[in-house]
Amino acid sequence: MLRFALLMAWRFLVTSRSQTFLIILGITVGVAIQLFLSSLIAGLQANLIDQTVGDAPHILIVPENRTPTSFLRSSGNLVADRLAGPVKEEAKILSWQRIERRLLARPDLRAVSPLVEGPGVVRRGELTKSVLLKGIVLERADRIYELRERTIRGIPQTGGSGVLVGKVLAEDLQLEVGDSITITTPSGRTGTFTVNGVFDLRSKAINASWIFLDLTPAQTLLDLEGAISAIEIQIDQVFQSERIAEELRKVFPEYPIETWQTRNQQLLSALRSQSFSSYLIQFFVLLAVTLGIASVLVVSVTQRIREIGILKAMGTTDTGVSLVFFAQGAILGSFGSLSGALVGFFLIRLFQQAARSSGGAISFSITVQPATLLAIVVISTVASLLAAVSPARQARKLVPIEVIRNG
Repeated sequence: MLRFALLMAWRFLVTSRSQTFLIILGITVGVAIQLFLSSLIAGLQANLIDQTVGDAPHILIVPENRTPTSFLRSSGNLVADRLAGPVKEEAKILSWQRIERRLLARPDLRAVSPLVEGPGVVRRGELTKSVLLKGIVLERADRIYELRERTIRGIPQTGGSGVLVGKVLAEDLQLEVGDSITITTPSGRTGTFTVNGVFDLRSKAINASWIFLDLTPAQTLLDLEGAISAIEIQIDQVFQSERIAEELRKVFPEYPIETWQTRNQQLLSALRSQSFSSYLIQFFVLLAVTLGIASVLVVSVTQRIREIGILKAMGTTDTGVSLVFFAQGAILGSFGSLSGALVGFFLIRLFQQAARSSGGAISFSITVQPATLLAIVVISTVASLLAAVSPARQARKLVPIEVIRNG
């Protein structure tokens, strides 16, 4: 029965070439738009997340009475001045080595970096500027900030009295590699350091305010002898941070544990709105395609009412007649989905080439995820089958004697 339905469906489609071509064209355009839009939005979101949290800790273990501020201003612009004021005496983690050992034993944590952080004032000659001091263990922090790769002048080294300064800060203070600077903290402690390198972390705010130095001198400057301000953690899958943070809260209940999601609610809200808009557009595109298929198949029932009557008179069951129209929907959906996928790939390539030729090379990659492609093809094919429900019911109700008599 299924083979007969497919043969009849193919014959109906072939004998109405113009209608068949137009409906396949409609499905092709709909699938291509869905694929292009989904891939474009996914690329934009991945790039935005990477720019926001790619070079930042995904999870932060902090002492009590010290809550980190957002990486975003109220306007939504990325900033780096997580300057919460002087580190309070009680705002420190004393037994951080024990915590660090337990964290390093977890294979799902890509980077675990102890941090000493606080404000300071850097002076070179008559020039002064407020900065954020970040005491680190370079080997650990490099897995988060990629300092070795992003040191554009000098050497990425913070041992002893060496420091790394941001590109914009170096320009403001007219610093060169090898220059000496004086750093003073709110507690009155002062130290003299040598600029070992200049980094560029792709953020003007960071490059203008951050200074990386070794953990031990930072502890001395900020009155945190033997203690740290926080433990920064980075993971492979950024959207797993809430789950991992919840596990860590059970292990270390005495410490607040924050994730990048809780510190960047505005970003997540914007991403959700963007995704909703994309899904809404795709829904209406799919709805238009489905209604188009249904309309063509309903017209096909009217046009082929005599043939349907003859088929029924020859012994074709109601189910068999219904299957003919479901087969038409399946054939249209399959051909339209496959051709739409090819056109979608072409649109993505065309968009990338157009951006390059106009001098505005795309700063993010547009890649088609296999799962997304499969979902679009399957949904479009299923929609085509659903579009055949009404025509199939209409054909099922036809009485062959009346059809032949009135046909």
